[in-house]
Amino acid sequence: MLEISRLQISRRTFVGGVGVSALAGLLAACTGPSTAPGPGAGIRWWDHFGGLQEQHKAWAAAQAERLGVAVEYSYNEPGRALEALQLANQSKQLPDVYSNIMGLPLPALVDSGWVSPIELSDEALGRLPEGTLVEGISMLDGVVYGLPSLSDRQYWACTWYNSEIAGSVGFEPPRSYDELRAALQSIADDGQFAPMTLALGASERIRDQVDDLAQAAGFPGWQGLRYDTGEYAYDDDTYVNAIELLKEISDNGWLLPGTNSFQIPDARGRWAAGNVGFAIDGPWAPGGVRALNEAHLPKMATAGELTPEGEDLVITRGAPAPTWFVAGNTPHADDVNKLLESFTQDDYQAVLAEAMDQPPLNLDTVADADVIEPYAWLVEDFKKRVFRAPQPQVRNGAANEALALITPVAPHLGDIIQGYLGGDVTDLKGELVKLSATFDKNLDQAIDKASGAGAKVSRDDWAFSDWQRGVDYAY
Repeated sequence: MLEISRLQISRRTFVGGVGVSALAGLLAACTGPSTAPGPGAGIRWWDHFGGLQEQHKAWAAAQAERLGVAVEYSYNEPGRALEALQLANQSKQLPDVYSNIMGLPLPALVDSGWVSPIELSDEALGRLPEGTLVEGISMLDGVVYGLPSLSDRQYWACTWYNSEIAGSVGFEPPRSYDELRAALQSIADDGQFAPMTLALGASERIRDQVDDLAQAAGFPGWQGLRYDTGEYAYDDDTYVNAIELLKEISDNGWLLPGTNSFQIPDARGRWAAGNVGFAIDGPWAPGGVRALNEAHLPKMATAGELTPEGEDLVITRGAPAPTWFVAGNTPHADDVNKLLESFTQDDYQAVLAEAMDQPPLNLDTVADADVIEPYAWLVEDFKKRVFRAPQPQVRNGAANEALALITPVAPHLGDIIQGYLGGDVTDLKGELVKLSATFDKNLDQAIDKASGAGAKVSRDDWAFSDWQRGVDYAY
């Protein structure tokens, strides 16, 4: 899958404003511009998109022939991709083109020399959907530094289930927490299959999924931060109830043995083997499953994303975050820009669609693509259910100066969830209160530092009192 994963920050990183605190210390340890290999080496292109490996190899070969220059494509497993980039930067071997897995504010990447401007032709710019390039997210002072290729309109905690098991056991696609509990119990009572598996060993992934479930349950913000007040509230009932659902699933023995230590490939692989009823995974699950066991694709079905009582789903996401960056000191700038322009073409967007991984920037390409019906259904659901969120760095570019200074928080939400499910954490509410206080304190300190250095930024920049749930935010 197009895994960031999530170090798996998250696909979550591709969506604007995600994962900043998890990696704020990165550049402090790895600053200074890198020098890519000399001009004779050709373009080096790295990403962490497991579901696109074969497609990207083919695309690299086609673009190499078109450009008349070698294009060397390399895939890094998501859990190792960030470290690979750090090591490449330290050894002055940063690839010419690389996927966004860092989750840091754009100014920090620019100031440190990690990225360089992207120059796109008018034709390429005209192919981008309206609102793709946003100041403070993919542009600074009108200069493009990051190119989005993936849609921001998506949700990640999709309820995937095995349609054959559903037919054998006899349960309907669950929309609510109670309906999921009933379906899991029916599978357990049947005794032929394991009810569910999750990537509980990947703390960042379970964090992302609970963030999603909380927002689906009505939390008025994202990643613990309320849009309306600009304050953290991980102790909100929406978070507590989502975590308690996972705890109940675990305590009732509804999880495949070993699930507590499963990383993403483990959980997905066990589910794709065909003997497990449910898995919570992102829209990219079909692409990942195809790489593991293509025979399972016809059995894949989805109920969308759970809400507590089966209410209509409402999700918010920020502006499209960059998918691609260009190394600060690439010696191949002209050819690299041409390679990036190819990512705006309809045929490349079709490649993304048919990979059935993260949805392409142009969601309309999915309707005509060769994809399984559940994937097409999800993408149509994204169009109806996902709305544009407010972001402080879009309203006030100076907010990026503070975001770049936020201190990483540990343990984070995913660590607390793991501890609670495993029994090491007994006071869930208390830990979530402390987590909120830590995030608030760190944000206040970062704002104070940025203000002291001359940035015109305040905590008020994080509060959007005019935000309305279920409406695209307009500044």
